[in-house]
Amino acid sequence: MELNAILRELTAAPGASGDEQQIRETAKRLLAPYGEVHFDKLGNVVCEVKGSGKYHVLLDAHMDQIGLAVLEITPEGFLRAAPCGGADKRVLAGEEVVVYGKEPLFGVITSTPPHLLSDADKGKVAESLLVDIGLPEEKAKALVTPGDRILLRHHFRELLGSAVSAPALDDRAGLAVLLYALEFLKNANSTTDLTVVFSTREETTEGGAKAAAFAAGAEECIAVDVSFAYTPDAKHEDCGVLGKGPMIGFAPALTREISEQLEEVAMENQIPSQREIMSGSTGTNVDVMTPQAGGMRSGLLSIPLRYMHTGVEVVDTTDVENTGLLLAKYILHKEEAIC
Repeated sequence: MELNAILRELTAAPGASGDEQQIRETAKRLLAPYGEVHFDKLGNVVCEVKGSGKYHVLLDAHMDQIGLAVLEITPEGFLRAAPCGGADKRVLAGEEVVVYGKEPLFGVITSTPPHLLSDADKGKVAESLLVDIGLPEEKAKALVTPGDRILLRHHFRELLGSAVSAPALDDRAGLAVLLYALEFLKNANSTTDLTVVFSTREETTEGGAKAAAFAAGAEECIAVDVSFAYTPDAKHEDCGVLGKGPMIGFAPALTREISEQLEEVAMENQIPSQREIMSGSTGTNVDVMTPQAGGMRSGLLSIPLRYMHTGVEVVDTTDVENTGLLLAKYILHKEEAIC
């Protein structure tokens, strides 16, 4: 599997939270070789991989991305917008965007020139987000409707070494991990029953994963998401390190035995890994999946990522590969223990 090509394809498909139609078509096509694929009522892409029936594991990564939603068209023709998910207002001024109205429209987020700011306002983050598509009010209203989604206009780029940058690597990198693991397990003739979910709405409500977990009724669930990779302006204790392997979650919200087993499998197979310590919930889909259908044992694997919730998120493809490998090896290890 050529990870860069998969990541390029996954990050190119738009899919703002709650509006994932285009990315789910891509996801369905990529999952089709591994099992029976369907869409559920909340738009999740669900792939059922039949095994021996002895053990059933739910794997999840969310396919939605952060963006903006149009609130209104102003009398001057600007689009007033609000974050849809945790978009970072600090980095939005002057960004190029695509407005998904009746057709995709190029736009720019407005930015007040520093010459026109008072000393008191310099350095402040603007409360109101306005998008300029270059049209007067009536022409803008003919193409754009309140509720339409807006996404940052960035593209997949290869950096030096094995790092890549793109929007929506949170959590399209997680989708790539699951695809990598499925390919490995297929070649290894795995016998575990798998429900693989590419879920909707994680960035807003986590509703997609909650519904899918209830429907699956698996004995165990593992979520794959991204987490913070260290940069010089961050605290070491809050971050993993890019290129040092998957981050194995340890938290009260998770089953400690699974976390320890993931770590053991990583050591046995010489897969680099690092611990991620959380003192409560994890902030990922696993929090809402665990209590569903009478409860599931749960684990979390995270890919270190820099510049989260921007258009230039960065991951190391070796981390993506090693996370997929660890997940596959863990499932094979579970099969040996059950047999």
